Amino acid sequence: MWIFGRKSARRREIRRSKAKLHVTLRQKLLDQVAPWPLATAIFFGFFAALIINTGGDVLPYRVGMTVPSGINSRIPFKVVDQQATETRRTQARDSAPTYYIADTLLLDDIRGRLANVIQLAKTHAADSEQLKSEAAKIDLPLDDAAVSELQRLAALPPDQREYQNMIESTIELLIAQPLVEVSELAGRRRPPQAVMVYEKLERTFLIAELIVGTLENADAEADRVAGEAAQGMSPPLRAGFKSLIAAALRGSDSDAPLRPVYHFDPDRTHESKSKAEAAVKPLTNAYEPEDRLADAGVIDQSEKDLLIHEHAAHRMQVRQSSAWSVRARLAMLGRSLLAFLIAAGVAIYVATDRARQVSHPLRLAGVAVIVLGMLGLARFAIINSHTLPAHFAVGAQAFAVAILCIVYSQRFTFGTSGALALLITVATAQDAGFFAILLTVTAVMILGLRDIRNRGKIVLVGLIGGAMACGVTVAVGLINGQVITFILWQGAWAGGTTLAAAFVIEGVLPFIERLFRLSTNVTLLEWCDANKTLLRTLATKAPGTYNHSLLMGSMAESAAEAIGANGLLTRTGAYYHDIGKINKPHYFIENATTAASRHEGLSPAMSLLIIIAHVKDGIEMAKEYNLPASLHPFIAEHHGTTLVEYFYHAANKERKGDDPEVADSQFRYPGPKPQSRETAIVMLCDGVEGAVRSMSDPNPSRIETLVGEIARKRLLDGQFDECELNFRELAAIEESLVKSLCGIYHSRIVYPTAEEKTA
Repeated sequence: MWIFGRKSARRREIRRSKAKLHVTLRQKLLDQVAPWPLATAIFFGFFAALIINTGGDVLPYRVGMTVPSGINSRIPFKVVDQQATETRRTQARDSAPTYYIADTLLLDDIRGRLANVIQLAKTHAADSEQLKSEAAKIDLPLDDAAVSELQRLAALPPDQREYQNMIESTIELLIAQPLVEVSELAGRRRPPQAVMVYEKLERTFLIAELIVGTLENADAEADRVAGEAAQGMSPPLRAGFKSLIAAALRGSDSDAPLRPVYHFDPDRTHESKSKAEAAVKPLTNAYEPEDRLADAGVIDQSEKDLLIHEHAAHRMQVRQSSAWSVRARLAMLGRSLLAFLIAAGVAIYVATDRARQVSHPLRLAGVAVIVLGMLGLARFAIINSHTLPAHFAVGAQAFAVAILCIVYSQRFTFGTSGALALLITVATAQDAGFFAILLTVTAVMILGLRDIRNRGKIVLVGLIGGAMACGVTVAVGLINGQVITFILWQGAWAGGTTLAAAFVIEGVLPFIERLFRLSTNVTLLEWCDANKTLLRTLATKAPGTYNHSLLMGSMAESAAEAIGANGLLTRTGAYYHDIGKINKPHYFIENATTAASRHEGLSPAMSLLIIIAHVKDGIEMAKEYNLPASLHPFIAEHHGTTLVEYFYHAANKERKGDDPEVADSQFRYPGPKPQSRETAIVMLCDGVEGAVRSMSDPNPSRIETLVGEIARKRLLDGQFDECELNFRELAAIEESLVKSLCGIYHSRIVYPTAEEKTA
């Protein structure tokens, strides 16, 4: 055929048919797209892209990791030399002056003693011997020259301040003596310089050396300091006043240390040293591009610190440099595109499995939030901690997978968990080995949590998953050539976080059930207990219905397991499907205790209201007794919109000849029709169990015929139109029900009576 040849009429017709076919396929694809999966996919893709791009590039190096070649700097940067800076600051702190404050009590004591001497001289001015005697009592030895000098000073008029000036001069000389306290604190904090503060005169001065009084040289030091201070007195008085001042410094307790002139001032000293320390600027080491930061081999802590600083500086340059910014933006675009593609793939998968997932939009949104939370936790840990390994994220993966196992089917969990594992691998900047670890944990959790019948199983599966995660981590580490200590450290994190996730799931399992409005097998087993209030009440008030429900439970569980449905959920739903009959039990034939029916004397319409009311009453009782939400559909859907045939025919018989035939829509249950395979199975079990019970001779062939008729009747009535049941599964259910009913209503040997035995 020539490329530019004329198209035949047949070819044009084929093209038109092809175009129409494409429109049909596109329309079918659009019909499959539900709003909730699409909205959830957009939400998930946006936030997943935001999470995996938060914080920029990830530093992949950890202490103990083995690198095959040396790592060089990519950019120039500076690093603060902490050791040198601390040394310089310590030197500045030690060089800062120490502050001491004058002991005003001691100075006032000495001033008072000196002032008392002149008063003593005035009192005994006429008797020199008495003056000497009284002066000796206050440690003031006086000779004749000193007595004459004191008498002269005492005779001066009050306006003469010669003696007062001598006292102040003596105090000034005493202040100039840097005699400090004897204490461990004061002795340890002696720098080259000290600042002495005398607050009374608001003066400070620097000294280079301190005089520290000690017990060993207390007397000599007191005499020397007192001699220096006594120089402020006139020459005749100096010897005596030296003894007076020395006695004041020694104090009354001869075993006590020398009274210091100055005490250590911790507040001023701390302020001084803090300012000196703060004035020292950080010392830095400069690195240029291609400078070696870490050698080939195992990375130690110092090399890790250099890599952290270089990584931070590189991220800053990426933000500021236009050339680097283009590369960074392209990398962000690639990660974002990957996140949206994964979200789109999950959305398409959900759309193809819409009967299970799309029917619970809030559940779908809740799982999306939890998965994003685990992704964010993994990203946050790897970005903000340079100590935690990326294997911390294995626990986050295990937690998310466990929730998906509880909420959804295995098929859905496999796809979603694989997508999350890929996102976590990208978010933590890890390789294919890490992705293999996540997939291993995912497989163990999915296969192990397939059927949770006791709470300890979650921890057991977490323990197995942790062991597998640790083992795969060790294998990957050995393949990558890491040292054994680093491998074991990573394996411990992978296994430990997986086990921790199992313990967390164990604790929050009731909250998960309430949040997603579902029931795990553990909860269902608890509600199967015959001691539950509802079942005890049903057994007491409606024993026929109770036995009917128990038989239905075993039949429904076998049928559900035959087609791969949830057998335990089906059995539990069968137990509670007729709890509404508790209110009016005797209006139902299985609970009748007499031959007379309660419906005699009632119109078919009234009887209909009583019969169908047990569905509504059952829902109200389920809410009152906090029956799990997953069991409510069995109460509402086990009759679907089927026809109440007995009263429908009774109503038609009672109508008059000219009246129109009663519409069957008036004698149908309100529904809804079964929305799941489990509720459809309970509907079939309810119909066939009651029908077989009423048979006079329930042999296998008759049971098989009856079960087939009831199943086809429900099928033709459209009761299975809204559930996922197909013809192959319906046939398997029929076969299972026939086996169960034949086992229940099997034929028995007729034993001979006593008369027959003797005959």
